[in-house]
Amino acid sequence: MNKPPLINSSVQTLENVITVLKAGTWEWNIQTGIVTVNRFWYDMLGYEAAEPEMTMQTWQDMIHPDDLETVMSAAKMHLDGNSDVYEVEFRLKHRNGQWVWIRSNGKIMEYDGNRDPLYFCGVHIDITEKKTVQKELRAANELFRFLFSNSSDAIVLLKGAEIMDCNPRALTFFDCSDRNLIVGKSLLDLSPAKQPDGSESLVRFKTSLQKAETGKPQWFAWQCQTENKVPVECEVCLKKLTSNPEGYIVALLQDASAE
Repeated sequence: MNKPPLINSSVQTLENVITVLKAGTWEWNIQTGIVTVNRFWYDMLGYEAAEPEMTMQTWQDMIHPDDLETVMSAAKMHLDGNSDVYEVEFRLKHRNGQWVWIRSNGKIMEYDGNRDPLYFCGVHIDITEKKTVQKELRAANELFRFLFSNSSDAIVLLKGAEIMDCNPRALTFFDCSDRNLIVGKSLLDLSPAKQPDGSESLVRFKTSLQKAETGKPQWFAWQCQTENKVPVECEVCLKKLTSNPEGYIVALLQDASAE
């Protein structure tokens, strides 16, 4: 019997989505133990179709030892009816020995008359690139925080003109013992209304900040002042922090009197 046109259309649409996403599909017949996967499932692990023959044990042997308990716990939770869907991220061993990060989503698609699961189906999506980028971002952020905390120059993080954070050296620079007296203020609050050349601090800083927000680093001479209104001559660098989704501007202040 031919399938109705609507069903044929839905099946074709699903197949197209799987092809575009290169999604590895899997289907586990729980009663027979037979596991069926598609060619994309094999492709993402560097195997030819049907090599090796897929079984639950083969699949478990491919899982990174550190991830096995998490994966099996997520599967058991769904099979026991304690989660609406099976959803987990883990590593599978590629044919070349490297680890491939997988996001797996699945669901029990059929039950018997006793509500025991019969078919457990789902997809694998390769998220290795995403994980690599996340790891690199974490490393970059950790390096930034180390340099931020240990820099010999004063550094403040700006969102617009507002100071969102400052490093320990900034407290010394502004002769302030409490960071809460700096965070939340504008850098203009810690500067005189006019610079030594007579220019308006607001106009000059706003112009430099706008340029920095476009991705162009700005260097300029500036006069700040401490909490006690003591002037401090400095060189300022404004640079957009591209690795931060908030789009913070890093303001580095070098004390000119220390040169």
